[in-house]
Amino acid sequence: MAAVRVLADHPEVDARLAEFGVTRQALLEVVRGVVAARADAIADDPASAEGQLAYIYGTRYVRQLFRAIGWVNYRENNVESVKHPDSPLKVVYQSVDLAADKLHKPQAVSGKGSGADRIIAVGQAGLFPEEEMSAARDQSLAELRTGVWFFCVSVQGDDVRAELSLPSGISGGNFEGFIERIFILDGGEWPADAILDSDRPDGIEFEPAVLRR
Repeated sequence: MAAVRVLADHPEVDARLAEFGVTRQALLEVVRGVVAARADAIADDPASAEGQLAYIYGTRYVRQLFRAIGWVNYRENNVESVKHPDSPLKVVYQSVDLAADKLHKPQAVSGKGSGADRIIAVGQAGLFPEEEMSAARDQSLAELRTGVWFFCVSVQGDDVRAELSLPSGISGGNFEGFIERIFILDGGEWPADAILDSDRPDGIEFEPAVLRR
């Protein structure tokens, strides 16, 4: 199923992210942290080291960002996330094969297990009946107080991309489709000199923002 809505222009992305209480710039800091963490892997590490570091630090930085605006750490069915304090709304970090490409739906690098399947099925259940899918284009976060969103980051050499997206479900161990995709970092937008070296603090400082309720 094609995404109901894809937001790629920076002004509309900024406006949509404001409904989450975060900024595109803050999410770019999370991406930079993920790239730096991956760069810490060396030849003597296990082959999965880059992916493991990306997951650990991606989850850490996503949580730090949203906790700065009042969200809380959450864990369900072995899926690590951060949750809105007053609603079932959640955000999960995810490394994917290719993000922010309108012709490709991102796929989790390590696949998705039954735990993710269950939380998405519950979180997205009844969100939009099939016959009402087009109405989702006019939904705002203020009206949509549920759903499990994924902050998807892909790193292929100097091609770094990211999106914050709402999957419709899991099929065959991976994302089946998406209800909405918000492109944070598109192809060609990642300057080589933006990649941080590995000598960074053990965290990212995020400016607290007013939590929209």
